[in-house]
Amino acid sequence: MTTFAKELGIPFFPSLEKILTSPMDTALICSENSLHYDYTLACAYHKRHVIVENPLALKAEDAKRMILTCEENGVKLFVAHPVRYAQTIQDLKRIYEAGELGEILAIVATNHGKNPGGWFIDKELSGGGALLDHTIHLVDLSKWLFDFEIESIYARTNSHNYDDIEDSALLHIHFTNGVFMSLDTSWNRPDNYPIWGDAAMKIVTDKGTIYVDGFGRRADIYLENKPAMNHLYENDMNTTMLADFKRCIEEDLPAPVTGLDGLYPVEIANLAYQSAHTKKIITLNR
Repeated sequence: MTTFAKELGIPFFPSLEKILTSPMDTALICSENSLHYDYTLACAYHKRHVIVENPLALKAEDAKRMILTCEENGVKLFVAHPVRYAQTIQDLKRIYEAGELGEILAIVATNHGKNPGGWFIDKELSGGGALLDHTIHLVDLSKWLFDFEIESIYARTNSHNYDDIEDSALLHIHFTNGVFMSLDTSWNRPDNYPIWGDAAMKIVTDKGTIYVDGFGRRADIYLENKPAMNHLYENDMNTTMLADFKRCIEEDLPAPVTGLDGLYPVEIANLAYQSAHTKKIITLNR
């Protein structure tokens, strides 16, 4: 790690305490999922704003404590839901709010990806596999884009490579307004796949269908004697998200993706695991 820091010319801190006593104002937490809770509370106690990678926490009660602790210490809590910032998703939101999409009847959603490896496949550190890793974004979009409320969830998981962690999962979600969504969250992309995966929705409406991929619009490139390549030609959603978070800190504006936004998909993911374990439909009490 020290070599990495030297190569990039950035400071290296040997401990969390050293970081939190440095003259920074914001911490970006990209640690193992199991450490999000401890690190967020430590930052809040040191009066540092917090940007947390998703999922916000592994347990809903931990997420609630994180939200409350940040509020009590007067610091902002941002949760990294970058797919909201993809240009394709921004365009979809504009079309929907203008009433041009029509009445939504069903959604076929996918959040496929490559197996991340490392701590992601250590259940003690990650808290779960493909279901937890890839449920967050599409569940968040169903709420943020359309304000849909979930009525029930049925989930099944499978593992082709591990004993205690799933690498494929399928969720069937019914919303209170009668709309149905299927969500495939599998790590099913091979290592040589041109891009990481997708965060996509095929939306069926009374006017037809529309397909949107949160990874953005891209060109597929095929060259002789070379592997297929994808060229993404829109602004990177992570960069756009972080720029927005930075602006909110500098101008003292409300967080655009709040702790409550981060809590919601954590609750849903835990209910999905409950469904997968019991093999029963879980109905939400709201």
